[in-house]
Amino acid sequence: SSGINAEYGMLGIDITKISRFKNKSKSFVKKVLHPKEIKEYNNSNNKELFLASRWAIKESLFKADNNYNTFSRIYIEKKDRIYILEGFVITTTKEDDYYFAVVMKERNEN
Repeated sequence: SSGINAEYGMLGIDITKISRFKNKSKSFVKKVLHPKEIKEYNNSNNKELFLASRWAIKESLFKADNNYNTFSRIYIEKKDRIYILEGFVITTTKEDDYYFAVVMKERNEN
């Protein structure tokens, strides 16, 4: 589905079930995660949550901007519990077995 045209830019929303990401194949992980994220994933204590979070964020990102369609090329940095990707505002939350992500593309004023 497409994103919502918000006042400040396009908005993408995704909800995913965390348990869906249990015991995923290495080839699936390579399709979803950037090489830097794969290193973080391999060191993660909760691999299914790590994978679900990146999936939901990247799905939301794609809905906000369809140019972001190759997930393995997108590096979502996490600093101080905040997800960062230049040009976008990212917010997430988790409830039980569900992970929610909302991504808003910052409007280019040029």
